[in-house]
Amino acid sequence: MLSREILDARFPDAVGGLVAGSAARGDDTPSSDLDLIVLLSGRPAPMRSTERAQGRLVEFFVHTEESFVAFIDRERHLRRSPLLHMCAHGLIICDHDGRLARLQDLARDRWEAGPAGLADDELEDRRYRLTALLDDLADETNPADRAALAAAVFTDVADLALVSRGHWSGTGRWLTRRLREIAPDLSENLVAGLQAAVQGDASVLRNCGDAELKRIGGPLDSGYERHA
Repeated sequence: MLSREILDARFPDAVGGLVAGSAARGDDTPSSDLDLIVLLSGRPAPMRSTERAQGRLVEFFVHTEESFVAFIDRERHLRRSPLLHMCAHGLIICDHDGRLARLQDLARDRWEAGPAGLADDELEDRRYRLTALLDDLADETNPADRAALAAAVFTDVADLALVSRGHWSGTGRWLTRRLREIAPDLSENLVAGLQAAVQGDASVLRNCGDAELKRIGGPLDSGYERHA
């Protein structure tokens, strides 16, 4: 296996290694990147490195057992955890003492449990921010500015729809993939709304935002207050 050869060459003292992404699923191509989680007993972990090996671009996510747990604990409160997802859904390619298998069990449990919930003040902050974005989008006539606002609304609504339902969010394509899994109708409407907004009609996108706001308590502007 190519990923094992690369792991052994780059980290011969690794305690364990796991391949994630398309290579773990078996649908990678010769040009696909390789994502490798490497478990070490000490330095140089923790580190992250992007390198080219045997003609492939390889992302190494290098951790000790302690640093791995610390990273996923922090990411739980961000409600986005690429490391946790990779470990939970990846394929172990070597594990000399069972530590990596234990970490994968932990990762799967944490992934199934979901991210940290939104506190009341966080929810208010999110409602306020989305309300302001929707108001700005409704008034914008400049095509470039409207496109930028539409993208911001799309991202905010998608992220809020996931985390307010207790699901993991993501960035880039992982945001849209997860939304399709959890709320396919909303995902379809958001995509259509974004496309229409770029063309000049923001009504569908605004309706998506209004519906999500209504679901979590409604728009929030006047009366919002925060102290430093």
